[in-house]
Amino acid sequence: MTAGGASRPGPRRRTGWWRSGVRGRLLALFAAATIPIAAISGNNAWSAYQAALARGQNDVLMLRAVAFAQHGAAVGALREMVTGLAADPALLAQGPEACDAALKPQRYSNFWVLDAQGVLLCSGLPAPRGQNYANLDYVPNIQRTRAFTLGEFTIGVVTQRAVLPGIAPILAADGSLQAMVGGSIFLDFLLRIPADAQVVARHNVWLLDNEGTILPIGTAVASALPVPERLAELVGQQDATVEGIARDGSAHAWSVKELESGLQLLVGLPVGDIQAAARGVLERRLIELSLFLLGCLTAILIGVEAGVSRPLRRLAERVRNWVPGHPYATPAGGNVPMEVRDLDQALTAAAAALEDREQALTAALKQRDLLMAEIHHRVKNNLQIVASLLSLQADRVRNEAARQEFAVARDRVQALATLHRHLYMNQTFQRMSLRPFLEELSRQLSEALAGGRDKPVAIRIDADDIELGADESISLALLLTEAVSNSMRHAFPDDRRGTITISLRVEGNEALLRISDNGVGIGEGAEAGDGLGMQLIRGFASHLGGEVEFATADGTSVSVRFPLASPPTEALRGAA
Repeated sequence: MTAGGASRPGPRRRTGWWRSGVRGRLLALFAAATIPIAAISGNNAWSAYQAALARGQNDVLMLRAVAFAQHGAAVGALREMVTGLAADPALLAQGPEACDAALKPQRYSNFWVLDAQGVLLCSGLPAPRGQNYANLDYVPNIQRTRAFTLGEFTIGVVTQRAVLPGIAPILAADGSLQAMVGGSIFLDFLLRIPADAQVVARHNVWLLDNEGTILPIGTAVASALPVPERLAELVGQQDATVEGIARDGSAHAWSVKELESGLQLLVGLPVGDIQAAARGVLERRLIELSLFLLGCLTAILIGVEAGVSRPLRRLAERVRNWVPGHPYATPAGGNVPMEVRDLDQALTAAAAALEDREQALTAALKQRDLLMAEIHHRVKNNLQIVASLLSLQADRVRNEAARQEFAVARDRVQALATLHRHLYMNQTFQRMSLRPFLEELSRQLSEALAGGRDKPVAIRIDADDIELGADESISLALLLTEAVSNSMRHAFPDDRRGTITISLRVEGNEALLRISDNGVGIGEGAEAGDGLGMQLIRGFASHLGGEVEFATADGTSVSVRFPLASPPTEALRGAA
């Protein structure tokens, strides 16, 4: 954190809050908690749907029970009547006329007696005796089974009306077939619908004989029958209830039950409305479940927003807006969760501790700055004293070569003194701006090397204003001092006039330093290329991280390309 000037981080983007935020996690917990509730409610809704759907089968079973009670009673009465006649020993003992009189029908179509081969013995209605009826379907059945059986729906031989015949055997003492007694009921009687049988009247009922003949009862229509394949499956069963699509394409439920051997009752009931009602029950239950879960979710979202998310956002906003050196803003009260209040108090304590620590660091930094300033100031003074001593010593030396060496040493020390003065003035003590330093250093070198005479050699500065660290600046200052001194001493003999150009350019992450002159060139000077000055130039260039390149066209040029290091992070100064 900074005391000012540095930008504070803005609020974090809320992309994906439902995954990583408090609301998202609470919603995930809510979803996990509602899984059992949703499963139970969904199972109840499905059970209600199945129960509503089962109403169709229940209704068709009730319809079958009503129809079975009505038509089963009629067929049962026929069976009891015929079986009772067959059990009367006097029936065959009396004469044909008496037998005819005994068999005279009342509520039924007719009664008759056939011998074991199917020849008519007597009849309740006038019929020619001796007629052979062995070709009727029930004759071979009674000869084979010796038990009561129903015949096919047929037209009565005597009455010429649609009837349902029933036959019972008359057995001899040894169990052999002695004769057979038959009776029939008019199908009109079976087809009559009682006035109070509303359930039967509203639906479809059919009778099926053992040959597969279908007899509709009442208002039953063929289009409500099952498709032939499904009908064949139903006819072969004793007691079954199924659902499916009728021949007219509507949804139906059918139930079949055997009235007597060879006679089955088939009832049908349209269940399209029942299925639609069942679907409505399922949809209503699912809508109720969805509305319940949605209401719970809304309540949770509102509660989380009001009680958790909003206090946390306000807390984050106060933390973002806090600036060291200013009091941390405390919440203005309200319904704040205890955990958020504890966190706010902890942040308040942390802000106070940070402020105390910052004050201590600021005081330490100021103390450090004073110490560094004092150090650079004393180093600069000491170097200037050393440079003055070297200058005085040079004046007392009579040997010209020795005097030159003292002068070179003086220039190097003076360059370091100038460098420390600029570091002291820059107040950072670690980095400094190069252009002002280069201008002052070139002016000092020009004055020192001219020896008080007119300046025949001009020094021109063409440099970008960049910053370097203290170590790099020392190497650059000493390299520059050596290169300029060499040019001043060797490139312009006999007071020859000229110009030394110092160029410093930034090229990407590198800097290019070039010291060039328009003098006589390195080959014409007193130094070859391997003197002490050249060795020092190479050493300083290596310390900068570059290599020296020499050029001798139109004078001498010394070029050094070196990398620019990133400025170090000043933690203490940043904290201030």
